[in-house]
Amino acid sequence: MAAIESALERALTRWEHCGRPGAPSAGFALSRLPGRRSRGVYRAGTGQAVFESDEHILLMVPAPDEQHIALQLAGRADEAGHLAVLNVSSGALRRYADIHCRYDPMQWAMDSRTLSLIARDPQRLVQIDVAREWVAESPVASDARCRLFAPAPHWLAAESRAGMPTRLVRLDTGTHLVSFPTISSAHVIGNDAVVVQSGNSLHAVDVYSGAERWRWSDCTTSLTTVRVWENEVYAIAVRAGKSVLLNIADGVVQQDWTARLGESVAAFSDVSVDVGGISAVIEAPSSPPKVVTLSSRQGIGDQLPPRDGDDRAAETTWHEFRADDGCILSLVVTSPRGLVGPAPTILTCYGGFGVASLPVFEPTIPAWIESGGRYATAHIRGGGEHGAQWRAGGYGARKRRGIDDLASAARWLVAAQLARADSLVLVGASHGGTVVASCVLGHPAICAGFVVTAAPLDLLALDQHPLGRLWRDEFGAGSDAAGQRELSEISPLSRAQSLGGDTAPPRFLGIVLAEDSRVAPDDTHAFAAALGVAGGEVTLWEAPGAGHGANDLDSLHELGAVVLKFAAATTFHGTSARTPAGTTPHTTPLTNEKDATHDA
Repeated sequence: MAAIESALERALTRWEHCGRPGAPSAGFALSRLPGRRSRGVYRAGTGQAVFESDEHILLMVPAPDEQHIALQLAGRADEAGHLAVLNVSSGALRRYADIHCRYDPMQWAMDSRTLSLIARDPQRLVQIDVAREWVAESPVASDARCRLFAPAPHWLAAESRAGMPTRLVRLDTGTHLVSFPTISSAHVIGNDAVVVQSGNSLHAVDVYSGAERWRWSDCTTSLTTVRVWENEVYAIAVRAGKSVLLNIADGVVQQDWTARLGESVAAFSDVSVDVGGISAVIEAPSSPPKVVTLSSRQGIGDQLPPRDGDDRAAETTWHEFRADDGCILSLVVTSPRGLVGPAPTILTCYGGFGVASLPVFEPTIPAWIESGGRYATAHIRGGGEHGAQWRAGGYGARKRRGIDDLASAARWLVAAQLARADSLVLVGASHGGTVVASCVLGHPAICAGFVVTAAPLDLLALDQHPLGRLWRDEFGAGSDAAGQRELSEISPLSRAQSLGGDTAPPRFLGIVLAEDSRVAPDDTHAFAAALGVAGGEVTLWEAPGAGHGANDLDSLHELGAVVLKFAAATTFHGTSARTPAGTTPHTTPLTNEKDATHDA
C-alpha cells in the first residue's frame, strides 16, 4: 500500500504541474501557470507576468485601454475579498481595504477612467476615478441585494428581494426596466439594448424603455456562461448532458459547437470575447485546459490539432441507463485506454441548484487513472445536465429522487462490469456530499466507502451554516410537519443516528475546510460520531488553509492526496484489473482505488 500511495502522490504532483490557463480578457488572462501555487494575471498570448501574488484573485476586470486592472483579492481562502486597482505600466497596486467584495461584478467606463461596483458591508455604489484617485460612494436599495451590470451612461443594476422577481433598474434615473424570476447576468449589446440572462433564457430589451427586442430559450438547455461581442451572444450551455457553445444573434442560434477532444467527451469551461477574436477554454477529465480560438468556419473537437500534455492513455466515454423508475440517466466514465473488466472506481456527483457536472480536468483523475482505476460522474436529477424538468425532478421535496439516482448509477457500474461494489468509493463535496452521504446510508451495500467534503449533513438545521438560509428551498425545508418528516428521512445525520448495530456502514472519510465561509463543520463531526456509534470505521480530517471556493495549489494537493489515499486503502484487494490481450498497462495497476473532487 505504501508503494501505491507514493505512486499516487507522484502522479498527482505531475498532473498538477500542468497549470490552468484562463481565457483572454482585454489583452490579459487570469491563469495559474505550471508550478505556481495560485493564479496570477498575465499578458494574453505571450504569458508575460503582470501581477503575481500568493493572495487569491477572486475576480479580474481590465480597463478597456489596458492601463489598469481591477482586482478582487482575498488573503485567505474564506473568499472575503477587497478591491484593488493595478497600474499596469508601473506595477503599483492601490488597495481599498474598506471596499469589501466577493465576486461582485465590476464595471469600467468606456473611457477607462472610472471603475464602479456595488460593494458590501455596507452595501453601496462605489465609483473610483483612477486618474485623480478619488472615491465617491452613493446609497442603493437597502432592502435588496444589488449587482451592477453596466456603468454610465446606462447604470444598470439588478435588485433581488426574497420571494420576489428580480428587477433590472437604471440607477441614474431610478427607472424600472424589466423584472424576471432571476437575473444571472446582463450585458449591453449594440448601442441601446441589454441582454438579460434569466435562468436558461436570454432576453434582449431596450435599455431605455425595457421593451423586448428578442428572446431565446430552450427548456432542454442550461446556460452557464454568457458573453456579448458587438451584436452577438456567445454562451456556454449544457444540452442533453453535453457541453456546448452557442453563437446567438437576434434570438437565433447561428453556430453550435459540441465539446470533444478526439474521441473523448470534453467540456467548455470559459469563453471570452477579446481583440484577438472569440476564445474558449476546453478540457476533459484527463486533458488539461487549453485556450482555443473560434471562427464560424471551424468546429471544436476532432478538428483540433494534437495537444502537448494530453493523456493518450485514458479515454472518457458517455453512457446511458435506466433509473429504478425508468428515467434515462447519464454517466461519464474516464478509464485507462483499453481496460476491460471491473476496476477500482470513484463515483461522484453534484445534483443540485441546477448546476451541471461537466467532464472537466482535475489532477486527481489522471493520477487515479494512471494507477489502473476508473473515475465516473453521475448526472442525477436536481442538477443542470438535462434542462428544466431534470432540475425540477430533484429539487425541494423531490430531493430524494436525486439521491436514489446516485444509487442507480452505482448499481449500473457494477452491472456493466466496470466496477465491483467492494471496490467502489462514492465521493461528493458541498451539495454533492449531502447526496452521497444520504445515498450510502440509504443503500449501504452499493459501495465500500465514501468521502464527504464540506457538506451540510443535518438538513433539519440548515440555518446553522453561514449561507444555510439560502439552501432551504433547494432541500424543501418547509416548516410544516410533513415537510420536516420527509426532510428527516433523507437527512444524512438523521439516517446515521437511526442506524442499527447489526451491520456496520461503509468506511467514511469526512473532510472539513479550515477556512470555509459557507458550510460549518459541526454537521460533519456529528455525522462521524453517529457512524462511530453504529460501528463504522470513521476518519475525520480538516484541510488546512482551504476554503469552499478559492484555494491555492498546496491546499488542493493535500486535499486530493488525502482522498486518493483513502480510496486506495478502501478498494485495494490485491487483484489487478484485467487488461485485454495484446496491450500493456501504462503503469503498474493500482488494483482498487478512487478519488474525489471538490465542487464549486
